[in-house]
Parts: sequence; structure tokens; C-alpha cells
Amino acid sequence: MLSLTIANLKMMSRNRQATFWALFFPLLLVVVFGLLEINGFGGANLAVIDQAGTDASRRLGAGLADIEFLEIENNVAGLADLRQRILDGDLGYLVVIPEGFGEELSSPNPSVESQGPAQVALLYNSSDQRRNQLVDGVIRNLVAGVRTQGVTVDSALVRSEVVQVPEVTYFDGVLMGLIALGIMTNSIISIAVRISTYRNQAILKRLLVTPLPIWKYFAGEIAAHLVLALFQAAIILAVGVFVFGARVHGNPAWIFVIVLLGAMVFLNIGFILSAWAKTPAAASGMGNAIALPMMFFAGTFFSTATLPWILPHLALALPLTPMLVALRQVAVESAPLWDTWPSLATLAAWVAGTGLVAAKVFKFS
Repeated sequence: MLSLTIANLKMMSRNRQATFWALFFPLLLVVVFGLLEINGFGGANLAVIDQAGTDASRRLGAGLADIEFLEIENNVAGLADLRQRILDGDLGYLVVIPEGFGEELSSPNPSVESQGPAQVALLYNSSDQRRNQLVDGVIRNLVAGVRTQGVTVDSALVRSEVVQVPEVTYFDGVLMGLIALGIMTNSIISIAVRISTYRNQAILKRLLVTPLPIWKYFAGEIAAHLVLALFQAAIILAVGVFVFGARVHGNPAWIFVIVLLGAMVFLNIGFILSAWAKTPAAASGMGNAIALPMMFFAGTFFSTATLPWILPHLALALPLTPMLVALRQVAVESAPLWDTWPSLATLAAWVAGTGLVAAKVFKFS
């Protein structure tokens, strides 16, 4: 079987179309995103702890809910838990409205005014400085708007606290998306075109009458593609890190484990498409029709949270989504592989499901 695997690798290396989808296309995207240095910001979630319960605090909470690019969380936990979520990257911002906020606006007692306004605390991590500056300024203006009734507005109204986390850039996250994209497109299109070609040339039928057990042929074919997937991921990762300065914050070895599992899913999808495609051209077209929507809707280039309507929930049904989630948890959030078990379990379910379908619909002629 080793000789079959090596022979398949040699044949794939001579296939220009396979080489393009495996290396040059994803590497081209790495170069584009690396040169553009895109570091834009998207939406984020925000939790509010209202310790005051005054009219002013309720107005402030309503104003925070009106900020379009911030999603208010309704189920608010304790302060310690929310601080940990900020550290873990699960929560973008936390606003703590202290006791006594706004009392000097309605109280006739001079002693209340003499104590000065209670400070609103704003907590966030250090991962996105541009977005942090925007949110900080918006919230300070919002607090000032609530406190304009005869009170001097100054920077002391809001106290910002930054939770230090490892700096993560947009390119760090998108590099994992480009690795998954390269594995997906090559696995689906390459195997679909290859099997469709062999079927049209009656090579598959001839294999049935040879002494070679047919399972060994398929095992060698799959093993060759898995080796290519590892090599492909290593090349893309190396270019992103050593040429464009991307950082892998977790254990790089776990990336290749996830790559192998994801590649098996997309190879199975390629086998399924090859059963329905009558020509190699049709197989290529069907492969692109499957891969391109997943490329954009699974979160390769941007967070699925920014998608409208029910699309963020539909994205969870795509096989590329758990692969992207697991890769970013390991490489960006420094999570150990076992912490990504929900995504790995989903990928394993996809492997089993698509494998059963591929075995059922596969045709030799």
C-alpha cells in the first residue's frame, strides 16, 4: 500500500490543476491578505452589570443597547466569571454601573453632589486596540450624555480597565481560514475530478479484475491525499508565519491533527460528487459549487456573527465550520486539542456520515 500511496503522490504532483488548487491558490490568498495587512474590526458582545438601579443607569443601559456593532448579553453572570470570559476572549466588553450612579442628578442633598459622580467601569481585553478605542469613546460620550444635567463632564466619569491577553491580529485568524480553505478545495475538487476521470477511462472497472484488493487502492488514494493535505498545510502555515509575521499562539502540532480530520470529511464529499458527475469538467464545477459557498459562509475570512438573519445558525451546519473553530481555538486562543472536543466530535460525525453516503452511492462505471 505504501507503493500505491507514493505512486498516487507522483501522479498528483504532475497534475497542474491539482497543484494549483492544492498550493498556488491558497498561497495566493495568503500573499494578498499578508500584504494588505487587514486589521479591521467587527461586532462584539457586551455585558452590563447595573449595581445602581437608578433612572440614570437604566438610560445608560438603553443607550448601550442602541449601539449597533455591540450585542448586549442578557444572561449576566458574576463579575469574576465575566472577567475570566474577557480573558478567554469569549466576551468583548463589560460595563459595570456602580451604586449611586446618577443619584446626584435627582438628589437635593448637597452632600451627594460633593462626593462627585460615581465612576462607570469599562473592562475589555487588549486584543483589538482599534475597536477598543472606538468602544471606549462611544461609551464615554454615552455616559456624558446621561450625566449632562448640571454636572461637569470629564474623563473621570468612566474608568477603563484593560485585561492583558496575547496580541492577536486579523491575519492570525484568517491564516487558519486559508489553511482550511486550501484543504477543502483541493480535497473536494481533486478527488472528484480524479475519480470521474478514472471512471470515464474505465480504469475503475479494470481495477475490479486485477489481483489488487480494491480497498487497498482506495486506502492508497486516501493516504496520498492526506499526506498532501499535511504538506499543503505546512507550506501555507510556513509562508504565513515566516514571510508575513503571523503568530501561532498554541501548539502547532494540533493544527495538523485537525487538518487530517477535516481532510477526511472533504475527501468523502469529493467521492460523493464523483458518483454524480458524468465528466471531469462536471466534477470540477460541482466541487466549486460546494466549496465556494462554504468559503464565505463558514467564517473563512470573517466572523459568522456578522452574517444577517439566520445565516449564523445555518453556518453551524456546514462541515467547514467546526474545522475553522477548532483550528482557531488551538492556534489563536492557545487551547489544547482536548478543549476543542465539540468541534472534533462534529468533524468525526461528518467523517462517519459522509463516509457511509460515499460507500453507498459510489459507482465503478
